[in-house]
Amino acid sequence: MEFDFEQFRQTKLFKILAVILSLFLFTVIMDKIVMPWYVDLGDEIQMPDSVEMSVNDAKAALESHGFHVVIADSVYDAHYSAGTVIDQMPIAYSTVKEGRNVYLTVSIGEKPVIMPNLFGISPRDAELKLNAMNLKLRTTLYAYSDLYPEGAVISQSFPQGQIVQKNTPITITVSLGEKPSQRKIPNLIGKSLSAASQQLEQLGVKVSNIRYEENSSYLPNTVLKQSLPEGSMIGEQPEIELTVSNLEKSE
Repeated sequence: MEFDFEQFRQTKLFKILAVILSLFLFTVIMDKIVMPWYVDLGDEIQMPDSVEMSVNDAKAALESHGFHVVIADSVYDAHYSAGTVIDQMPIAYSTVKEGRNVYLTVSIGEKPVIMPNLFGISPRDAELKLNAMNLKLRTTLYAYSDLYPEGAVISQSFPQGQIVQKNTPITITVSLGEKPSQRKIPNLIGKSLSAASQQLEQLGVKVSNIRYEENSSYLPNTVLKQSLPEGSMIGEQPEIELTVSNLEKSE
């Protein structure tokens, strides 16, 4: 059977092969002839250093030398403030042609932290969780709660999922358990002075005096004694004295 070239030219296969061949020839011509000729047109100069410059200053400096600036990437970087150039291509001081593109990588600052969920865990676990995420526990408040047991976190100063900056101070509120139906003096022994004071304040009890006692077995400012025993009924103008641990003996 004799091959009919004219008939083959009308086929879809021929057209596809023709397109592929044309693209191949175009690529070869551009790579081997046109681009080398274009590059050789410009004068060679030394590439300026734009790293650690602001992106606006870097752009102005590079364009003054005839370069075209392209912002190639923006990345988090704790070592550079937002808007600072942290990398360039071609590298500084290399010999390049005038008029070429310079690709810059720009810092967008330190990566923010996403606020974790602290509800329901202990204050100690909350502090560890915050520290692991480069956040700080600033203040611990206390309040009665019908939903959470005593010692569980019931509130946090930033909601879960909110973006916050590194080292942001966080305030938490810790449950004192259910509010008693009768106004009775609670057991304060072993609690921190802050927790005991806030619990008494919510019951309307005034701390009239705080004594300090040297005791290395407890953390500083831990309640050791209370002048009114647990379960005592609270009067109209109740006052209580607390004895609190101290590492040094008070005079």
